[in-house]
Amino acid sequence: MAILITGGAGYIGRHTAKLLHGAGLPVVTLDNLTTGRRDETGWGPFVEGDIANVGLVRSIIREHAVTAVIHLAASAHVGDSMARPDAYYRNNVCGTASLLEAMIAEGLRRLVFASSCSVYGNSASTAAHEDEPAIPMSPYGESKLVTERALPWYQLAHGLQWVALRYFNVAGAEDSMGEDLAGCRRIVPRTVHAAVGGGDALGVFGTDFETPDGSAVRDYVHVSDVAQANLLALRYVEHGRAPAVMNIAAGVGTSVLQIIDEVGRQTEHSVPHRLEAARGGDPGCAIADISRARELLGWAPAASGLDKIVESVVRSGALRAGQGAASSVV
Repeated sequence: MAILITGGAGYIGRHTAKLLHGAGLPVVTLDNLTTGRRDETGWGPFVEGDIANVGLVRSIIREHAVTAVIHLAASAHVGDSMARPDAYYRNNVCGTASLLEAMIAEGLRRLVFASSCSVYGNSASTAAHEDEPAIPMSPYGESKLVTERALPWYQLAHGLQWVALRYFNVAGAEDSMGEDLAGCRRIVPRTVHAAVGGGDALGVFGTDFETPDGSAVRDYVHVSDVAQANLLALRYVEHGRAPAVMNIAAGVGTSVLQIIDEVGRQTEHSVPHRLEAARGGDPGCAIADISRARELLGWAPAASGLDKIVESVVRSGALRAGQGAASSVV
């Protein structure tokens, strides 16, 4: 028996597969390698392919006796979705429908779905709660919300047991399992690269938001905490508990300018940056109420915190570069 992780060669998927493997759970990874890395999928069988391929997914479920799916495969960038909404609806909505078709056809009813804080849009609350109105500001956020809204119908029609985890801004790394500093779109690796890797100046998109320093505020949660949430959510659906939507975050807001300051402090390098206009689809502030995940999953963000996240990214970048220690990049 195995747990199928779609998108398991991606950033969150690799950390999740490693954690499940360490917990004694057999894992099989499905990834089309559009953004995933094949060289870091050594936690069980790997299948290169797409979730839209119903026949392939059905064969994986049968061959590996899959008992549950952690669905992480998605196109996942707000700005890109504004330019390519068709790609996001096709991959995130239609692709998930194909995955569910394969699961139902094989009698598989357990799903952990990776959703996103982007479903909230520009939340009026100081800490977004799962019960407040979801008004996405981007095709990415809308594509996640469409799937969330479909899951109760699959539950009604097919007995699907599910949990949807609304990840906020995932960051950080474990050892060398982070992202390449030079090619990553996430802000912490890009900031470290701008400071010590010779990268371009960091773009600060938006300086007049209604936030303490004018730059965008986000809720950054360490990727290892997200992996732990995935494992606990898996246990939750395995025990047949009531389907739920839950925020996965640190519950603390951090601005772009605070990240720049912290990276500068830890690397002892100034971070070259340029101030630019806000991008379409980006809210000024996104912070989570995480009480539901604490209550239902018994989950808490143990590794999160700006200093820990930045430290882990600096260390990971050094290890990936083969330099052995974080001190070698400062």
